[in-house]
Amino acid sequence: MVATNANPVAKTSSPTVIIVGGGPAGAATALQLARRGVASCVLEASSDFPAKVGETLPPSSAALLQKLGLAQLLQDPAHLPCYGNEFVWGQAAPQEKLFFSQTQAHGWHLARDRFEAALAARVQSEALVTWQMACKMLRAQLRDDAQTPWQVEVEQDGQHHLLQARFLVDASGRSAKIARLCGSERRELDNLIGLASCYLLPQAIALNTRIEAVANGWWYAAPLSGNRLMTVLMTDADLLDKKLRSASGYWQALQETQLIRTLLPATAPAHANAPMTRLASSSFLSEVAGENWLAVGDAAYAYDPISSYGITSAIGAGFYAGNAVADGLLGRAEAMPAYRQVLAQAYTQYWQMLQHQYAQEQRWPDAPFWQRRQVVAPTVSAA
Repeated sequence: MVATNANPVAKTSSPTVIIVGGGPAGAATALQLARRGVASCVLEASSDFPAKVGETLPPSSAALLQKLGLAQLLQDPAHLPCYGNEFVWGQAAPQEKLFFSQTQAHGWHLARDRFEAALAARVQSEALVTWQMACKMLRAQLRDDAQTPWQVEVEQDGQHHLLQARFLVDASGRSAKIARLCGSERRELDNLIGLASCYLLPQAIALNTRIEAVANGWWYAAPLSGNRLMTVLMTDADLLDKKLRSASGYWQALQETQLIRTLLPATAPAHANAPMTRLASSSFLSEVAGENWLAVGDAAYAYDPISSYGITSAIGAGFYAGNAVADGLLGRAEAMPAYRQVLAQAYTQYWQMLQHQYAQEQRWPDAPFWQRRQVVAPTVSAA
């Protein structure tokens, strides 16, 4: 468990900003607010940073982390280098795309739990940031108080407490707790889920990211520290064969892949667990900011994993969110419209890229999964 730099929430003075969610987006927002001289309190519902599916950062992410003073987070040896992608996409023959022509020679296969814990520790070192683990927001309401219009009820260690703040940041992920409270609606653009299972390998392997399209979706595989291989099947929830929810059914599906099966042990692990299921759909809020609140990260815009936006996008959005909140608190009327515009433009570009990526795969024109990806781009409004 990551130590906090704060006393229990009952002893916490009311911060200027409350951030609901301590993931990368919430952490980056708190960091930027601190740099702008704004005090914040991060409320993280979990008591620890649990192991997650993992993520591959592209080389371009190094520049962003360097700009934000977070480059040291990638020095952990648990983050393995990734020198490119091997893929079967659009044709049966395997292809390869390396990063050697870029300024940064490689990306990283992240150990997500260690990365997020280190990021949280870095943010907690800021004097203006209070970080509360195992602190769940129960409800929030607006009051007729110009200085602290928000009153937030939280639960920590079985105790209920009230906090007041001038501004709320929704970094609660796809649940978008604050935004929904404020009347914003979530627009789901697809039904994508990921089924993930991790396998222990006999020895460490140097591996690029492997991506393989199949009739009902696509597979992803990447190494993790400790001689582990993370595998994920991306498909639509309503198209999922129920047999794949079992360890044996998932293993059998892996044996039918071309690229990934060659990495696996010869026989199925004796005590393999059933795969984990995670939401992976593209979605966005009808409104990402309003009076004394804004949403950031997956709470505002969620991305298809094929885009590799993930953590990089969350941290970048946190940087913009922190500036937008700080500017708004200074009375700059253009702060929230500018924030909406930046996010809307980024998501429009993302959707164009996503369409292009999926359009390259035409081998299963009658398969529902691929038919659904040939759709018109949504209208993302910055109004």
